[in-house]
Amino acid sequence: MAGAQPGVHALQLKPVCVSDSLKKGTKFVKWDDDTTIVTPIILRSDPQGFFFYWTDQNKETELLDLSLVKDARCGKHAKAPKDPKLRELLDVGNIGRLEHRMITVVYGPDLVNISYLNLVAFQEEVAKEWTNEVFNLATNLLAHNMSRDAFLEKAYTKLKLQVTPEGRIPLKNLYRLFSADRKRVETALEACSLPSSRVETDANAPTLGQSCAEARTHFNLHFNKQNKMIKLAYSGSSMRYLGVRKK
Repeated sequence: MAGAQPGVHALQLKPVCVSDSLKKGTKFVKWDDDTTIVTPIILRSDPQGFFFYWTDQNKETELLDLSLVKDARCGKHAKAPKDPKLRELLDVGNIGRLEHRMITVVYGPDLVNISYLNLVAFQEEVAKEWTNEVFNLATNLLAHNMSRDAFLEKAYTKLKLQVTPEGRIPLKNLYRLFSADRKRVETALEACSLPSSRVETDANAPTLGQSCAEARTHFNLHFNKQNKMIKLAYSGSSMRYLGVRKK
């Protein structure tokens, strides 16, 4: 038909836009059906909208990849606690009805193997706002069809979010991220005089961010969008690259 526009134009694809409230973070109470323990957390999103991450009272950070989110529900459509004691704990000292403040985030690799992230907001308006924002981010078509540059930036963002309380990146996270090419990671680490072997004990596990005892070198991890690579560098002249070089 003359003058007809393709479907992609009709949809008016919009880039990912993360609201300020998601970037700043909001207090929630996290709960699970398997236990009567409730955990106060601060839930945030990175500025690019790749992940949700939250920090509990023990300063431990967990991530949720937004590309795995299938649905976000609030109010009567969200999961409700079955245990009366758990329900009582969630309803103490909050404003508004508990049912209107509940949020359930459904996520998983497919529509069969799914898990639930159950949250309770302190206000009904906050629950509605976050539910809408999560659903919009999870269903953004551009976010599900990212470029090679965006995938590298996502990998870099994941490493930055999973740091120790001292702000250091555990090397095991670097190996997991580039699990298909472990030798390349080891070569880059060894060239910078950094530990390249995994240590089984958590107390002695090597991290990215501490100075080398012998050479006293300091090193950093950078994302270079122009050259399409994740760059591992230190104060000396050596540099090694992880990721995809620009051809």
